[in-house]
Amino acid sequence: MKNAKIRRLLINILIIAVLAAGTAVAVLYAKGYRPDLKNRSIAGTGLLSVTSYPKQARVIINDRLTTVTDDKLSLSPGTYHIKIEKDGFHAWNKDVPIKPELVTSADARLFPIITATSPLTFYKASNPTVNSDGSKISYVLQNSPVEADNGLYVYSFTSNLLGSQNIQIADSSHDYSKALLIWSPDSSQMLAIFTEKTAPTKSNPQPVERIVSSQLLSTKSLNQSKNITDVTYRLPLIISEWQDQYQKINQPSLALYPKYISDILTQKSVNVYFSPDRDRVFYTPTENINLPENDIAKALPNINSTAETRNLTKGLTYVFDVKEGTNYLIPQAVNQTDLSKKLIVSVDATPSASINSLDQLKVQSESRTTTNLSWYGSRQLIVTNTDGVNIVDYDDLNLVNITAAQTQNNFIVPSPDGSKLVILTNINQKLDTFNLISFDLK
Repeated sequence: MKNAKIRRLLINILIIAVLAAGTAVAVLYAKGYRPDLKNRSIAGTGLLSVTSYPKQARVIINDRLTTVTDDKLSLSPGTYHIKIEKDGFHAWNKDVPIKPELVTSADARLFPIITATSPLTFYKASNPTVNSDGSKISYVLQNSPVEADNGLYVYSFTSNLLGSQNIQIADSSHDYSKALLIWSPDSSQMLAIFTEKTAPTKSNPQPVERIVSSQLLSTKSLNQSKNITDVTYRLPLIISEWQDQYQKINQPSLALYPKYISDILTQKSVNVYFSPDRDRVFYTPTENINLPENDIAKALPNINSTAETRNLTKGLTYVFDVKEGTNYLIPQAVNQTDLSKKLIVSVDATPSASINSLDQLKVQSESRTTTNLSWYGSRQLIVTNTDGVNIVDYDDLNLVNITAAQTQNNFIVPSPDGSKLVILTNINQKLDTFNLISFDLK
């Protein structure tokens, strides 16, 4: 009896020991530790997660074909050159450091080398403008063989209940191609401002632009010309109401950011544009500034390996990532005009119906009017230059050319789902004839 009890005790102890050892091995394995037969030891590894759109792209690590996306790989600590490629698409490259017990991500958005195109307009489109969330484009259609079809339209990236993506909101009784068109923050209305420049005089040699008439149009249906009234006298009230709406949009976004960067965005920067998910923002400081040490990154186990720029230079453009506290220089950015966006965070005490105040409403959501940058989703930027249209990662890596076509007035808009770009250009047409062309990025 005594020997039997001892045997049972030993068996129980052995079972507990095996379970404990197995648990310890499982924990170590989950953390990335693997047997190193060469050195006869247990070595820590890191996990590389490689994903891409489109999927099933080849993953080449240090010039060796290793796997396809989407996959996870255990790698020894060190820095690896990751190349993700797929036939017919531009390759994606990045040097990625692997750290013991940590997961490092390589998430590639691949863009087609040759893009399929399709026209959205056929005769002549002009004066396009995009709404605040990038889901709708207004444009003026001209030169249609059916006169009634000419006028002001709204194109939606999603079809309405009748299956149409185009709605005519005004006829050609007014020349909207020469109007300043401004979407309301909620996209339900549009201001059409008609102006003229006064002739220079001896006392005032510089011509002054003044408002001749103003219209407030619904963007949901046709506005009958006989019912359109002049709202110039109401402009101060409309400007105040729209400023209040933009304030309510901008303030919650700024609250997500550290105080030092929100102060820079509101007081010491121009051309501030948030990404659609509000996790990133690009901006141009108006003075030289040294950002404080990145405390957010210290609290995170792993962040983007791309080198930061913490010393800001006046006039250059940067991207700040609020989740990692990182800041990256975008050297391709160029200011388009003398007009600069000032982030609206309050309502003017006495708003005036000035051209400048109207311009500020327009540039709140249209970065193309102030700079050659715009957001493509929340991880890439669209860059227009003499090469045509390009897309680059938010940390200034993997710049690729989408098309050599030149845009008219820098107008380019990505669809909300990122499947296409809409560009105002004159491919295969007369030099003075431009249309909205869709470029397929799937």
